[in-house]
Amino acid sequence: MILPAGAPLRATRCDVDLDAIAANCRAVAARAGMAVIAVVKADAYGHGAEAVAETAVAAGAAMLAVATIEEAFVLRRAGIAAPILVLLGASDRDEADAAVALGLTLAVWDEDGARIADEAARAAGTRLPVHFKVDTGLTRLGAPLDRASVRCALIAGLTGVRLDGVYTHLATADEPDEATAREQLARFAAFVAAVPERPPWVHALASAGVAAFGPLAGCTAVRTGLALYGISAAPHLTLHLALTPALTWRTRVLRLADVPRGTGVAYGHEFRLARDGRIATLAVGYGDGLPRSAWPRGRVLLAGGSAPVAGRVSMDLTAVDVSELGAVRAGDEAVLVGACDGVRQTATDLATACGTIAYDVVTGVRARVPRRYHRDGRVVATKTLSAGYQRC
Repeated sequence: MILPAGAPLRATRCDVDLDAIAANCRAVAARAGMAVIAVVKADAYGHGAEAVAETAVAAGAAMLAVATIEEAFVLRRAGIAAPILVLLGASDRDEADAAVALGLTLAVWDEDGARIADEAARAAGTRLPVHFKVDTGLTRLGAPLDRASVRCALIAGLTGVRLDGVYTHLATADEPDEATAREQLARFAAFVAAVPERPPWVHALASAGVAAFGPLAGCTAVRTGLALYGISAAPHLTLHLALTPALTWRTRVLRLADVPRGTGVAYGHEFRLARDGRIATLAVGYGDGLPRSAWPRGRVLLAGGSAPVAGRVSMDLTAVDVSELGAVRAGDEAVLVGACDGVRQTATDLATACGTIAYDVVTGVRARVPRRYHRDGRVVATKTLSAGYQRC
């Protein structure tokens, strides 16, 4: 059997507005006043890395960033030639060889990682660009501040790598109290000032930092992910950086049933109707990325209103209580993220109901949920489990 090329084969799907991605990229650049490194790791936060990367570059992003070398390979396979920074670097020689072959830029923070990159590049007769990461207070990756200058000098002296950038990452940029973030930025500025030959790429701000601080003296780029997708890092930051949500996540009603009072719904019967009512069964579950924790506070939009999740989310199906809504029929559309009949639920709204964050919701949408990409009001590409990414 030959499946239709690129055609979404499910009623459960995500629609991604590429015009919104482009507008958000430009908004970030305007707020920051410097080059944008577009972060498209984790399949562009669940939106689809190929289409988002193409769109971000077309909108002016100077570089892309991913977490792993395989994520970078996916972009190169799609024909994307822009510079790509691999934030987790290379952990062994095979990865470093692949980075050289793909023309990538690697993050480094210690001698071992730098030497692996150096050896791979020298074996190929080239120089591999690297960005040196310094830990100014997140206590995660990066050279500890008291060793950073020595390590950076050592790496700059290697013949197989080229020190193209230095960067750090903030721990609390999304919090109203800016004191800790400003302390980190001061530490980073002091480190950069001590680098004998400042590289072209100097970056410290991600999405929250761009919104909070705007232009940052001494830096040449910002490194933004969440903002590209139209999601604010925190409510108090929305006034500083206006964004347009890019993703809508839809499903449909598979079955509608009139259910008498006291009837148990879904596994475990933790939910029971308090009065006679109606239960709609939706074609979406945790196998698609809807968190199991959507019960008991989650809601979906349909029939001009919203309906609460009724009982445990299962792998492929979710029940919702539509007793208080108007006419609901099998086949009706239901929206998990996006707008329906003038009512909107954001990824942040759904995340809050699930006790998590918006990053978790959007990156959690599984590959079996088809994506459709829209530009200028028409579908320009699709991404499905069976056909992968295909331009229309």
